[in-house]
Formats: sequence, structure tokens, C-alpha cells
Amino acid sequence: MSLYSISEQQAEKVAREFLQQQYSMIMVEKTFLEDEERVWVVEVLASLYDDKRKINVKVNARTGSILGWQ
Repeated sequence: MSLYSISEQQAEKVAREFLQQQYSMIMVEKTFLEDEERVWVVEVLASLYDDKRKINVKVNARTGSILGWQ
């Protein structure tokens, strides 16, 4: 049985839905798995009007819950 229940695509969807609460445009740039922490890190470029920023969203690879973002 796999330690990871959440696929890369599911982690990206979770991150997009989370960020859509505050940002209008969201583009996933990169997604990778931190094995030792069992966490998907989804790097996105998000914008609201002229404010563009790169945001990393950490998603639990087993449950799909948001662990944090910056």
C-alpha cells in the first residue's frame, strides 16, 4: 500500500481551490514531493490585479489537507 493517497494532480487541485479564495489568476509552475515529510509542495504564480507573487502551498500527501503556505 502506498504512503501517498493524494496524487500530484489532486494536490495541485487542492492548492488551486485554496488560493482561488483570494487570487484571480493561478498558474501551477512546479509540484514536487518532499519524501521525508510526506508533503506535496505546489509552487504557483498567483495574481490579483497587478499584484503577482510566487506562492508555495504544502499539501499533506496522505490526507490532502493544507499544511501551510507562503
